[in-house]
Amino acid sequence: MFPMNHRYAALYAGLLLLSLGNATPAAEGAWEPFPDGSTGQVTQFHGVGGLTIPAYVRKPKGAGLFPVIVLLHGGGPSKPATYAAARLASPTGDFIQAGWAVYSIDFRPNHSTVRLPPVEIDDTIAAVKAARQLPFVDPKRVGLLGGSHGGHVMARVMARIDTQGAVLCAPANLDEIEIKKAVGRGEKIIGALTRFVDEMERKQGVAMEEIAKDPQKYHYSSPLTEVAQVRCPVLFISGRNDVASPASIVAIYVQKLKEAHQQVETYQPDDGPHGFYFGHPDLPETQEAAKRAVAFFQKQFQAAKTDKDCKFSRPSLK
Repeated sequence: MFPMNHRYAALYAGLLLLSLGNATPAAEGAWEPFPDGSTGQVTQFHGVGGLTIPAYVRKPKGAGLFPVIVLLHGGGPSKPATYAAARLASPTGDFIQAGWAVYSIDFRPNHSTVRLPPVEIDDTIAAVKAARQLPFVDPKRVGLLGGSHGGHVMARVMARIDTQGAVLCAPANLDEIEIKKAVGRGEKIIGALTRFVDEMERKQGVAMEEIAKDPQKYHYSSPLTEVAQVRCPVLFISGRNDVASPASIVAIYVQKLKEAHQQVETYQPDDGPHGFYFGHPDLPETQEAAKRAVAFFQKQFQAAKTDKDCKFSRPSLK
């Protein structure tokens, strides 16, 4: 489930759709009912340059104002994956049951050779702004959740805008420097991650070891370099047997967050292969991950609800 690999993106979307049957979202603008009483709608937001990017919003029964989770799937750009993520039993269904809306978003099409293009960060920031403007959403209670590619993007977003919390599920490619070190230690790592390292070295014309000596010289940044700028509490969900988000690098990231005095929690089951947090595969750990995500956001949303100094006010609906 890695960026800019159409085979992974198609597989990811297929797995999501298979798990949900052959349900087809209603046409854009039409609200479709779900058995739990919630309703959903195909929609869109405008990314950088005004580009239209697919999204799907699902809300509980009632008028609101609801907290909202902005959810970004893994893989690459995919309308089916975006719509299917809004239909997941866990964690989406758990968020709906908790009384929260879910705003599932996509990536922009990427026809370049650049993987993880920085514009995805700004697109996602635009999506958060769009979610805040929904008439049934409480703009003071917004959470972020991303898996794999989406987890990496959300790790960058949470260092740039204010939200109430972020759940990062096995974010891909946290840091090329640490990936190179892990390879040197003989750790088992999926090939997609090592290709990020290869591409960075080719781009810079030097080895990662040289970049590590002076990251600023090479304009190098990653979620690990931005821990001091993180602007919300974080819950990290990743299996210890996930070769696509290696446990050793996760541990380094968590430690850096703690050293930067950030609020960070973890759920790292021994059996948590890549995608388990979205039910692929569907394990007992899938339900536990969703349970912890709900408890995490409940705590953060309650704190925001009682914070009289929260800077976000109800947006104009004109």
